[in-house]
Amino acid sequence: MLSRSLNLILQSLPSPLHILQQSSSPSTMTNPRSKPNKNEATNKKADPDIQNLSIKNESTLEKTDAGEITFTDTASDLGGGEITRLFNIIDQLRECGVAEDISLPQLVVVGDQSSGKSSLLEALTGIPFPVAATLCTRFATQINFRRAQHSSVQVVVLPSKDATGNIRAKKASKTYPKMTGLIFEKILAEASVEMGLPQPGETTENILPSTARFSDDVLKIDISGPDQPLFSVVDVPGLFQTATIHQTEDDIAIVEQLVTRYIKNPRTIIMAVASSLNDIANQKVIQLAKEADPKGSRTVGILTKPDAVQHGDESRVIEVAQNKVARLTHGWFVVRNRSPDEVRRGITADQRIINERFFFQKDPWNALEKSQVGCESLKTFLRKLLLSHIRKEYPLIVKELDNLYQRCRDDIKELGPPRETPEQQRKLLLEISNKFHMVTRDALMGNYQLSALEFKQLRLRTVIYDLRDKFVQEICSHGHLYFLDTKKDTEIRKIHDWICETYLKCRGPELPGLVNHTVMRILFQLQTEGWSKIAESLIESVKDLVDSFTQQLLAQTCGDPELRMNIWNLLDAEMEMANERAKEELQQILTDERGDILITHEVNFNSSVEESRKKRYISDLSGNKDESLDVSSRASLNAPKMVEEPLFDLFNRSFRTQEEQAILEIFDYLRSYYLIARSRFIDNVAIQVVERHFLGTGGSARSFSPKLVGELTDEQLQDVAGEDFGVVQQRRGLATRLERLEKAKKIARAGYGI
Repeated sequence: MLSRSLNLILQSLPSPLHILQQSSSPSTMTNPRSKPNKNEATNKKADPDIQNLSIKNESTLEKTDAGEITFTDTASDLGGGEITRLFNIIDQLRECGVAEDISLPQLVVVGDQSSGKSSLLEALTGIPFPVAATLCTRFATQINFRRAQHSSVQVVVLPSKDATGNIRAKKASKTYPKMTGLIFEKILAEASVEMGLPQPGETTENILPSTARFSDDVLKIDISGPDQPLFSVVDVPGLFQTATIHQTEDDIAIVEQLVTRYIKNPRTIIMAVASSLNDIANQKVIQLAKEADPKGSRTVGILTKPDAVQHGDESRVIEVAQNKVARLTHGWFVVRNRSPDEVRRGITADQRIINERFFFQKDPWNALEKSQVGCESLKTFLRKLLLSHIRKEYPLIVKELDNLYQRCRDDIKELGPPRETPEQQRKLLLEISNKFHMVTRDALMGNYQLSALEFKQLRLRTVIYDLRDKFVQEICSHGHLYFLDTKKDTEIRKIHDWICETYLKCRGPELPGLVNHTVMRILFQLQTEGWSKIAESLIESVKDLVDSFTQQLLAQTCGDPELRMNIWNLLDAEMEMANERAKEELQQILTDERGDILITHEVNFNSSVEESRKKRYISDLSGNKDESLDVSSRASLNAPKMVEEPLFDLFNRSFRTQEEQAILEIFDYLRSYYLIARSRFIDNVAIQVVERHFLGTGGSARSFSPKLVGELTDEQLQDVAGEDFGVVQQRRGLATRLERLEKAKKIARAGYGI
């Protein structure tokens, strides 16, 4: 865009202008000032970028002995080489839409309505812009001049970056054979319709309140031809401060905001057009330009309508032009365009150039430096300024594009893989579940990674062993009613009394001295009442551990918090079912162990009972007879005469009544069976409950498996892995932006030969 600007500055005018240019300087364009003065020094000082500019191969800026800056053009048509390449790159960057992401160098013409902005644009571009206030444009117009073999005019409306959906898509372009006043009016009218705006000149009375009156869309006009120079300029709607039948009070703020967005671009060169008829302090354009460019380094002041200034007021305008009133780095220019009367009289563009030149040769305007007056001087200056501006900003643009591209990639990566379709959703869940499955497998086998050492929950098998050890300790210490291996006489008496009491309560039709078969079952059930609570506590602990493990592992394998929560919600139901199955399994084990039938095939059971008997007999014979039994039927025996006293005394030590013997036998059987059943119960809980329902295949710790993902329906996939519509839109926007930035990056870096 800017590329085309520089070329038009010297070459956009018709052949009569070229004759004037040749008469001024055949090969070197030099400021026609004869000697330096105070004003000249001011203007030179205000243009540091241009003074240091040097263009390789194509053209060179040089200083004369008098300190003047000259532009030596070694390729008068600028159709090739480095300059054209740079300008074309900027134009290509704008065409690929990257101006939405970064600031690109551009030339923007701004001014109040009736400031002469349209006449200036006509002089710069040769296009007959509407000059009547009633025909003000309601959108920005970007005009590009292209060098091509055949002449044509291509027009397209570029939607604003805030547009969405189908509106966001680039509109189809229209082509015209050439540009005329009537065609330009038709283009503006059709663009207004396409943007949904009122027609130029339409009054507010005929506009519905809901109808937009200004648009952020851009009308792009490409004018191509063999004699067209490279040039680009953006025209924005004119500023105004009073409502009329064509524009409302609300429109004042809308236009001001639109203009401000353009001129706040740090790479925009502001052509601030001000009327010589009004004090510049009262013109809105100067205020906005100062706010957008406080140092005035990007602003070029342009005073119009000097020929309409009242006699005696010329000094006021001249002081502004000499950069004494509102100082700008690049100073001020004064131009004389066709007046409305001259337009009506048919004064041509060629004649306008001649009239302007003669006007500034008259007093008092001839006091101004020739480099400050006339459209030709303005074009020459803009050409130098734009060239300097592009060369200075180009490396920064390349760097900024690289940074934005990387940032956009990071933003897309942060969103995670796309998951709009069931296939994408299943693929993502399979990837996560595979990672989850492998880490779980290692955790259950004790194959820990370094990260597992930092999180106790991830050392699943280790913590399970700790819980099982605690469970065994609890069962052995508090799982019984009585500690059957006690050596304390008081405890032994309590146990025997408990057995005796139960034995007496359970008498049935059996013969005296025999034991009812229900006694052992009841005693065992009473002895093991504590197992259930301890085992249930183990199940809760294991469940909490597996839940914590799953959540911690999901945090490592799934970076999206929302997706992670959805996966957890899916697994939570599966894990709760596994927990319920574990509880049911425990109750079944307890029922089996504490049921009506006591069963053991433990080979050591009988030997354990016999060992207890032997120990008791030995104790009795050694004089340590257990006197803890208190049975009412107990009797003492006198030694028969035929039995020797020592032998009978030995017999009497070991003698028990039937009831005493039954109680001791019950104790021996109960103790041996309890120890066997306890070990069996501990193992069954560990294997059939913990391993089967929590850790084993199908257990809750392995619930997030590829198998589970493979069985999910499309509806379930959407519920779990489906993206929020806002995220989908964000991803699509980032993908579009990344594609745009990648294309722009290639274009820009190609300019560096990278």
